[in-house]
Amino acid sequence: MGAMDHTLKQTVPYYSTMKRAGAFRQPQKPQKRQKRTTLTEYSQNGQKAILKPHVTVNQAAKKLYDYEQTGLSPHEVVNLVEQVQNLTRRVKKYESWEE
Repeated sequence: MGAMDHTLKQTVPYYSTMKRAGAFRQPQKPQKRQKRTTLTEYSQNGQKAILKPHVTVNQAAKKLYDYEQTGLSPHEVVNLVEQVQNLTRRVKKYESWEE
């Protein structure tokens, strides 16, 4: 591929810039998203969080441990999720500007 790149670089203006920007990449198939699952739900009267059926205490404890190791407060986690959603929307908008 190096010889082809060298030839194109000599004939196509701004070829290396376009290559770095990804103009010559094949579109990738969208990856399947993993379904987000929660380990808890509210009880029938809605006042207490309980574990869902088939969820062990060990699974819940591991998830809680992973969360605590981030060092973030619940409010900071919500802010991060919102930032990711906003940035994802912006990237999709900028990626589809050609269409």
